[in-house]
Amino acid sequence: MSPSYWGPKSVTFWLVGVVTLLMLYIGVNGFLQPEAAIQGFGLPLQDAADKPIVWIKADRDLFIGVFMLALMVLRMRKASMVFLLAATGMPVVDAILVLQNAVDKTPSWIHIVTVVYMLIVSWMLYQQEKKANIS
Repeated sequence: MSPSYWGPKSVTFWLVGVVTLLMLYIGVNGFLQPEAAIQGFGLPLQDAADKPIVWIKADRDLFIGVFMLALMVLRMRKASMVFLLAATGMPVVDAILVLQNAVDKTPSWIHIVTVVYMLIVSWMLYQQEKKANIS
């Protein structure tokens, strides 16, 4: 397999796919089950009238999933790496919000693990991109 290849035979393609599928799932779930989605995020929904706020997060997550899926379909490894690296700021802020506002701080670990996962996958994509440019 050529170093410039990035597709279904590449491990990083599937690692990016995991993030993509999770973002799509979280986005759709946020629209369908806003109360459960925000509790899974780590914050309680204080009032059913606050569902539109959850939908804002769901919209963000759904957009990220669709955008990453497009990058995967177009096999844009470098763009996936840059987007994934830039997007690590979101789960950092999410973890901070949970730590500052939740009674149960446990869900903050989901966001922290997400940051670590995204950084590792970004680094792996960078290594592949570097090899592809050498060849």
